[in-house]
Amino acid sequence: MFQVEVWGGAGEHGRSCYYVQFEQRAVLLDCGVKKGQEEMYPLLDAAKARELSCVFLSHAHEDHSMAIPLLYRDGYTGVVWTTRSTAQQLDNYFASWQRYVEDAGYELPYTKEHIEQVRYRFVEDMASPGQWFTIEPGLQACWGPSGHLAGSIWLLLKNDGKTLFYSGDYSPDSKLLISDLPSPEYVHDLPFAILDAAYADDETGQEQLLKEFVATCERVLKQGGHVWLPVPRFGRGHELIQIVAETFPDTQIVCDERLEQGFQTLFEEELWLKSESVVPYKEMWSSRVQVLSQEQIRQKSVGSDKTIFLTADPMLQSKDASNLLEAFQNKPENAIILTGHVYPGTCAARLLAEEEPGVQVIRHRYKIHQGLPEVTRMLDQLKPKTTLLVHSPKEKTDRLQAKLVAQGYKNIVSCTPGDRIVID
Repeated sequence: MFQVEVWGGAGEHGRSCYYVQFEQRAVLLDCGVKKGQEEMYPLLDAAKARELSCVFLSHAHEDHSMAIPLLYRDGYTGVVWTTRSTAQQLDNYFASWQRYVEDAGYELPYTKEHIEQVRYRFVEDMASPGQWFTIEPGLQACWGPSGHLAGSIWLLLKNDGKTLFYSGDYSPDSKLLISDLPSPEYVHDLPFAILDAAYADDETGQEQLLKEFVATCERVLKQGGHVWLPVPRFGRGHELIQIVAETFPDTQIVCDERLEQGFQTLFEEELWLKSESVVPYKEMWSSRVQVLSQEQIRQKSVGSDKTIFLTADPMLQSKDASNLLEAFQNKPENAIILTGHVYPGTCAARLLAEEEPGVQVIRHRYKIHQGLPEVTRMLDQLKPKTTLLVHSPKEKTDRLQAKLVAQGYKNIVSCTPGDRIVID
């Protein structure tokens, strides 16, 4: 028997954090934050945190990682198991999170010293994807690429014969990144799974979403406007560059220096990439993408040559984004297209809410999570006895739960932070 406590991430978007208590030991799966809310941090139990055997980090995104120093503040002295690529990305996320907190008028609840105390161990040094390795006597782990981000992984944990699956953030739709699932023999009679269901009961496929996205870009460009795609430094932006480069061969494509750095990082470790995509993508980048400074981008945005801009600031919170927005708003034909989750209280959210923002502000999802079709496929492959749906607001998770139950799936759980699930 073991139990799972939701310290964050179920019934909400953000602060993913799951405490797993086995009979003899406890582990933590992710420890993230949530933007735009008063409750930004997980519901950590300091006493339990001090006694953790280990912590696992599925990927670098701040909603999974930025609360980890709190564990060390509270007395945790163990390691964080993750991938080398994830660990290398974290400095940028810590700097970005600190700016966000300070700009919002808060103080970080941990210090630079707590960040420096975090000790990492890398799963790829212990075993290849899809292979078991020993964390400590009685506790084994298995990992594989989740397709969400370079370095992002799913996890299988096995403690004295009891197995748990954690998807992390999972994307089977990536054009660049590899994703897989555990071998069937590893999940035979799987007691429990925690599944990414960020898109809840949405059934829209990536192909349809891309068709709508391309149509919007085409309309804006034909009207003489520029397209601005604010994206994360690591992640979907690099895929969107490839898509617009292929679709609009005669349109200028400009990215900022931070996205260029993210591109270089991406191709330093080809472990995460689909082999058939590497050479064509590098050729596309070198021939089609112009890398400019923030000031050069601002100057170019007031020109007449139709251009697609990509900058590494998805919520438009930085001073550079503010300067570019001021220039972009001089031409109402221009469009800002938001392709990911929009956090409350951010500049991106404010623009969406304004009746006359001075520029077109449009939402077009690019799938990097799972909705109803992807969740059902994962359930069919893993066949868990009990499943916790996570990464979406409670009302949306409830709708997905109802649809899955109607389709015959059993023991589908929808929770909120603070809930506890006991697994026999």
